Amino acid sequence: MATVYKGTGTKIARLAGIQPLLDEAAAGILARAESNAAAHHRTGRYSNAFVVKPARGRSGVMDRLVTNTHPASAAIEFGHFAATKSGKAGRYVPGQHNLRRAIG
Repeated sequence: MATVYKGTGTKIARLAGIQPLLDEAAAGILARAESNAAAHHRTGRYSNAFVVKPARGRSGVMDRLVTNTHPASAAIEFGHFAATKSGKAGRYVPGQHNLRRAIG
């Protein structure tokens, strides 16, 4: 039976040949998230605010983070209560889950 040593995954992730694959995977998630959001857009500001950022992972591995920079991105992604004219919580607006659907 094969033995897998502790830290093998980290060593593989640091290999130069792996970095383009991570970039490619992040770009694919980004494209799917933008496509998902475009189906709901009115102005395009939210669907055009998806970005890929470098993120330092465990043990110094550079990972990729696909995120949205729109100020209301959390409310759009996960859902929220729309305020009434009086300022009270009104009806629930379900989240679009664009990023979650993009990864899986």
